[in-house]
Parts: sequence; C-alpha cells; structure tokens
Amino acid sequence: MIKSLNIKNIVIAIVILALVHFVVGLLVSPKLGELIVEKINQYSSAKIYIERVNIWPLTLSASLKNIKIFDRQNTDDKIAEIKLAYIHLSPMGLLSKRLVSEVEVSGANIYLEGEPDGSFNIQKLSQPKPSGKLTNLIGTLKGMVQKKDLFTKSYDLLKKKLSSDALKKQKIQADEAKKITKTVVALPEGRRVHFKSKDSYVFEIKKLIITGSRIDLKNQDGRSAQIEDARIELNSAAFDPELGFRMGKADVEGKIKSSGIAAGSLKFSYKSTFSKGTPKAQFDFWLKEVDLDALRFIYENSLPLEIVKGTLNLTSETTIDNGNINSVNKLSLGNHELKPRGSANLSDISMPMPLLCEALNNTNPLRLDFTISGTVEKPQFKDFTRSLMEMIKPNLKNIGQTIKPENAINSLRSIFGNNK
Repeated sequence: MIKSLNIKNIVIAIVILALVHFVVGLLVSPKLGELIVEKINQYSSAKIYIERVNIWPLTLSASLKNIKIFDRQNTDDKIAEIKLAYIHLSPMGLLSKRLVSEVEVSGANIYLEGEPDGSFNIQKLSQPKPSGKLTNLIGTLKGMVQKKDLFTKSYDLLKKKLSSDALKKQKIQADEAKKITKTVVALPEGRRVHFKSKDSYVFEIKKLIITGSRIDLKNQDGRSAQIEDARIELNSAAFDPELGFRMGKADVEGKIKSSGIAAGSLKFSYKSTFSKGTPKAQFDFWLKEVDLDALRFIYENSLPLEIVKGTLNLTSETTIDNGNINSVNKLSLGNHELKPRGSANLSDISMPMPLLCEALNNTNPLRLDFTISGTVEKPQFKDFTRSLMEMIKPNLKNIGQTIKPENAINSLRSIFGNNK
C-alpha cells in the first residue's frame, strides 16, 4: 500500500515537473526572453534581435533561435547572425547571481569590418552605449585623416590593450575593482544590504564553441575575404555592463576564400594569464598557402613594398609580458613578385629599389627566420635585414651587380626601419 502510494506520488511529481518544464520553456520563456534582450540593449552599443528564446528549467538550459546583431547607429549594418545557440547554466553560478554557462553555437556568420576611428565593429558587443555624438564624430574625423588597413587597426588595438601606458591604467582599474561596493535597498520592514565586488562579472561563459561558421573580413572600400568552415572556441569569457568584456583563451581556424576561390587557411590561438599582477598574452599564428594578392586590402598600407602576387606560409609564436615582446617567426614566400612603391626611391637608400626587388623576386622561395623583441610601442626585428640580405646575395651577383653588403643592409633598413 505504502509502496503504491510512493510510486503514485512520484509519477504525479514527474508529471507536474514536466508540465512546469514545458510551460516555462514554450509559453513563459519567450516573453521573458524579450525582457532579457530589452535589458541587454539598454547597455550595449549594438542592437540585438532574437527571434525566439526557450528556457528549460529542469535541465538548466536555454535555446536561442535566429540571433541578429546590428550597429545601433545604422541598423542596415549587420555585425553577426546566429541560427541556433544552446546555453547550459551552472547551478553554482545562479546561486552567486552570475550566469555561468557553456554555449554551443551552430550556423554563425560574423561580419568583421574596420571602423573609421580605427576600431572594429564587433567591439561594440562589449562596449557601453556611447554617451554622446561628439566622441563618435571626433573618432570618425581622426580615422579619415589617416588611411589604415586591417593589419594596422589590429596593431593599434594591441597597443591600446597591452602597451605600457595601457597596463598602468589596467593596474589602477584592477586595484579599484578589488573594492567592495555596498547597495542598500529600503524595504517596508527594514533594509536589505547587498555587497558586491567590482570585479564580479554578471555573465561568465566557461566555454563557447561556434562550429560551421563564416567570418567575413571587410574593408571600408568594399573589398572582402571570407573564413569558411570556421571553428571558434572561447574559454573563460565574461561580460558586465560596467566592466566590459574579458576573455581568457580563444582559438580560431578555418579556410580562407576570396570571391569564392580558395586563398589558403589559418589557425590562431590566444591565451591571457596574469603573472605577478600583470597580464601576459600569448599569440600564435599559422598561415598556410595564403594568396597575398587576394588579401592585399588587409596589409597593403603597412608594407613599404607592393606585393603584386605571392603565396605566404607563416608560423609565429609571440608572448607579450608586461608590455615586452618575445616573438619567434618563420616565414616562407613563394611565386612572388614585388615592386617599389612610388615613395620608395628615396635619396638615402644606397641601393636602387628596382634592383632590390629584382633580387627578391629571383629568390624563390624566400625563407626568413627572425625574432621580434622590444616593446609593444617600439618592436625590434632582430637580424631581419641581415638574414634577408643573405638570402638575396647570390641573386645580386647573378644579375650582374656588385653591391657592398653594408650598402644593401642600409637600404633595407631605410625601407623596413632602423631597428631591424
């Protein structure tokens, strides 16, 4: 008798829980999702739209369908779109009033474009709403003065985050974040006091995996390239309306295409740690059979020579510790054609630029092993020009020219910079 009653009660409890699970997931959560999206849009510089949100209480999970992210200032500019996302919440995170989760995303398209002020449009996802139009106007006018490609904008972003001045500001912010804030809420019968550490992020994602995605790299003049079949994995990512965005680790890999034609492949890895209270970042790049002509809009304003064509293979392992660079690089350039830029025929160059380009073009493949040291603000390319000279020296003789090594090295230094 007791056993049958227990089974009956268990069945009733299961039915009730299942009913609550599906009522919340199918009927209540879409309305709740609208409120959540509205709240996020109050703090974000981007405009976020989600077609449907389903929250499943028993499994502590949620599914989001057709997520679209737009530029708030121009809703015709799409930053990203995601077909489907699954979120797994953590019970411990909910108890500490944080949304700690793992996220799986499929069918994502990301449109990465450089902004006139030197930033990237995707950064708007982690920035608060702009306080006024004057700041945006100044940034736009500043960006119009100096033409920057995507490589230069990426380097500017790196300096903004990891230069010595930026690290000093981060140190001050980190010390400030350790302080505890107290919020007092008046109640009908007393007060409620809430203590919060300033470094407590509202949203924390242990792991975010995006598969079957597509990244569209676009320049302001309309030229673009795509990274297809991309896989993106982010670890220890966190966001807070007041603190912004923080990321511990990121891995990206995929196939590069331009106008539907294969243009190589890439793999990128980033890891951020703290050593003795200062941030330490590790950047690793692998590029394979990259068509430099198809991707010229990414680098063309950053190089002293014009690359007409060429195929690049690159392995780069870089550590930035307290603003200091330690980078080991292996580069191979094949089937290439270089030519001087209009401003390259300078009077302080000891070696004619056409002659140097001819020697470089006759060195196939052009293989260079070099290191980068110094600081983020002033990187130093050790033995770059000398190793380059050793590579082209035989071809200088083949084209019937006698060039003193010191003159050739001085020419290369004039072109690529004095600290190389």
